[in-house]
Amino acid sequence: MTLEQLGEQYLNQAQELHSLICVYSAQLKNLDGIKLYEMNARIVTLRDMERDMRITGKQLVDYYVKSSKKPYVKHYNV
Repeated sequence: MTLEQLGEQYLNQAQELHSLICVYSAQLKNLDGIKLYEMNARIVTLRDMERDMRITGKQLVDYYVKSSKKPYVKHYNV
């Protein structure tokens, strides 16, 4: 398996998490009290996981792509 293939798997999983977040978000209007609090906590966790998977997947897919941008590293002469 190449890094690009692994990155694609991460991106696919991120999309599945996004779909699950949409389903859970639609259920929020029918909840109240502790159930609402628990669902919101679950959604926040899933959003964090989705973001991390998307970032990692993009980095893996683009790992060998030559970029004209320089990394943001600045060296100071002290």
